[in-house]
Amino acid sequence: MEKSSFAMAKFGLEHKEVMPKRDCGFYLKYIFLFTSLIQFLIILGLVLFMVYGNAQAGTDTHLRLLEEQVQSHYRRIVALGATNANLSRTLNATLKDRDKVQGMALKVQRELEKCNSSQASSSNPQVSPSSWESRGRVAPPADDAAVASLSLRVVTARGPQKKLRLQRQLDQASLSKRTLEGSRQQSQAELTKVTQEKDKCQQDLQSARTEGDLSRMELDVHKHRCSSLQSDVSEKILRVLDLAKQYQCKEAEKELGQIRERVEELLRRQKERDSFYVWRSSCELSVQQCRHNCSRDTQELQQRIQGLEKLQKDGEEERKRLQADKEKVGKELEEKRKAAAAMEELLRQQLGVCMGTKVGTWGT
Repeated sequence: MEKSSFAMAKFGLEHKEVMPKRDCGFYLKYIFLFTSLIQFLIILGLVLFMVYGNAQAGTDTHLRLLEEQVQSHYRRIVALGATNANLSRTLNATLKDRDKVQGMALKVQRELEKCNSSQASSSNPQVSPSSWESRGRVAPPADDAAVASLSLRVVTARGPQKKLRLQRQLDQASLSKRTLEGSRQQSQAELTKVTQEKDKCQQDLQSARTEGDLSRMELDVHKHRCSSLQSDVSEKILRVLDLAKQYQCKEAEKELGQIRERVEELLRRQKERDSFYVWRSSCELSVQQCRHNCSRDTQELQQRIQGLEKLQKDGEEERKRLQADKEKVGKELEEKRKAAAAMEELLRQQLGVCMGTKVGTWGT
């Protein structure tokens, strides 16, 4: 820090400091300070002169800009006045057509009431002239009202009717499919039962054939034995008769009686076996007939199952077609609903513009 040039008062016998000498740097510092201050003032004066020096020229430019703004605003006012006049004429024409539109709107309302009463489950909004009156809006023009009424008729009348018709057809197809499915299951159960019976008959036939073969073998053996026994018995009986005639022996006659009894027993057993063989043959024929009947029933059931599968396939294709038609009709209904909503929104916007213009005209 620079030392102060003023010496402090000192008392007593203190040593006095010698005042320092001021060199050129001290004075040059103050000279540069005042020079920079003068330069700042000169620049500030030049800037103020450039800004406020030509006052009249700035005023003329400002006035010219104001005149241009006034002219642009005037042109805009004239254009708005013309637009207001056109909208007023349009509104007046709309008010003149209001009576005609009211009659048409009443007709449309009656038709909508009929459609709404018949299609109570429809999700379309009900449009009526009273709603326009309650909102304080003017009814739409005749052409727009006709288009809107036509669109609403199509949406609320034709579309739902076609959809209901397709829904009924789809329900009928579903019912037919369920019926065919039940018939197919029943036929499948019958086929399974017949197949089981067929397998059982096959087993019985196989066992019967085996037993028949065994019986035939036994029968052949017994026939051979019986033939040999019959020849032996005949020879023995002849011998015994000869002996009995020669010796007149009672024991021989008794033995002959026993032999006769045995022969009769054997012949009786042979007859039983023959009858059993006949029964086995008839049983085999019955089994073959049963097999033939089972094969025929199996073929008939196979044909019925194939017919039911074909009917089921046709029903499935019909159901898919009806489902596709239903989806197509749903999409058409959705598009028509959107078109009707867009038409209603457009009419509301037009009526809002007309009402706003009319309010502006009354305000002026």
